[in-house]
Amino acid sequence: MKLRFTFILITIIACITCHAQTTGDTIRVMTLNLHAGHDSSLQQIGLFIKQYTPDFVALQEVDENTHRSYARHQNGRNFINELAYHSGMNGFFGPTINFSGGRYGIGMLSRHWLVSMDNINLPHPNQDMEQRGLLEGTFVMPCGDTIVMACTHLEAFDSLSRAEQGAYILSHYSRCPNPVVLAGDFNAEPNDPVIHNLSQSWLDCTDSTPTFSSDNPTEKIDYIFVRPDNGKWKVVSSQVIKTVISDHLPVIVTLVFTKDN
Repeated sequence: MKLRFTFILITIIACITCHAQTTGDTIRVMTLNLHAGHDSSLQQIGLFIKQYTPDFVALQEVDENTHRSYARHQNGRNFINELAYHSGMNGFFGPTINFSGGRYGIGMLSRHWLVSMDNINLPHPNQDMEQRGLLEGTFVMPCGDTIVMACTHLEAFDSLSRAEQGAYILSHYSRCPNPVVLAGDFNAEPNDPVIHNLSQSWLDCTDSTPTFSSDNPTEKIDYIFVRPDNGKWKVVSSQVIKTVISDHLPVIVTLVFTKDN
């Protein structure tokens, strides 16, 4: 009888806790362009990420077994596997091109249960530019909420390609039934049409602090967006972290998503 009472009490407490979390899930998201590991070791980057305890990390310029002349200390390394190990998170890789004996692209780290992962090629009408991607994961949060976490790295040198990539992302998520977090290096400052168009239906969770370059930041090109922008998302905090671990400054935000009761 006592054992049964204890079980019932634990169940009630768990349900109350779950209800509290699902009506206001707190999510910490970081985005970081790795500069292909040029500036730091993967152990340094992984431990740097770990100290901020993010739920999700969007990563750009991620290598897998490449051999770069300017980052020889990273040659032959699997970035995602090593970063996952050092950060204590789960890692996912979205290759976009074959490069220097290996593959290069974007990636993601997560603490939560994965439902599905898609690596999507974005439009690139200028064939002289590299292929860009959208790495999209559907995750279940501890109390059952389903969210989509997406990482991207848009075209830097051709505004037409970047505009089409932004338009694709807008269309792709226009009917998504789940809340979405989109983070990455957009290679676009706040006055760029891509950012303007996204901001019409997505909430930009970052402030105006420049993110590039890390030694003398003058441009804001790294963002974390959420949708739907209907008042259910609340930005608790937003920080651009001063560090020279890469040529981009990491951005981390703490968010709360409130469900309908």
